[in-house]
Amino acid sequence: MSGYYLPWLGVPLEHGPWAAAAAVFAVTPGGLWLLALLLERRLMGFRTGFVAVLIGDPLLAVAVALGMWRIGTAPPGGPAGPWWGLASSGAWLCFGLLQWWRELRAGFFTRRQALAPTKIWHQLAVCPLLGYWLWTAGVGGLLAPGARPGDVTARVLIVACVAGWAVINGYDRRRPKLGHPPYDWRRLRPLPQPWPTASRTLRAYRSTSGAEERIIHR
Repeated sequence: MSGYYLPWLGVPLEHGPWAAAAAVFAVTPGGLWLLALLLERRLMGFRTGFVAVLIGDPLLAVAVALGMWRIGTAPPGGPAGPWWGLASSGAWLCFGLLQWWRELRAGFFTRRQALAPTKIWHQLAVCPLLGYWLWTAGVGGLLAPGARPGDVTARVLIVACVAGWAVINGYDRRRPKLGHPPYDWRRLRPLPQPWPTASRTLRAYRSTSGAEERIIHR
């Protein structure tokens, strides 16, 4: 199946549903968890982390796995072909850059928050990678022919997972949380608390009773 997918980007998709889902989960939330732990010295949790990352992104991993199960060994052509997937990846990268700029301009994050390791990873890695994987597997899975038991259910679940992710993102926008701490790259650690309430997310963090995140001191 190597000729059906883009080099490098398509490698996880070449190895079937489980490998594809594992790749998505490794990028998000796995990569975000790891960066938060090692560089931001914190444990991501529901109190200060976005629900879209902790629940929504795993739903996308399920959607990708279901899509690859439906595609099987058939080439994902047409709208699910490699050039469409590359266009989707580029579009999501552009969206990530625009979102980054708009959040900073609107005061959703401060500049130091916007340059935290987890934020950089989300905008520059998560957006383009999932842009390709979700498009290729999701669209390919919806359009793949076949009448195996479970095909209709798989299609419905692909749509439901993506729709659930979208709804959770809307929830996060209405109920901001810390998301990313103000970060000091010279010391490779978050700025010491208390943090100024200079953004919507920092104000939400300050106003939440008992919202002090578990910071790992070294």
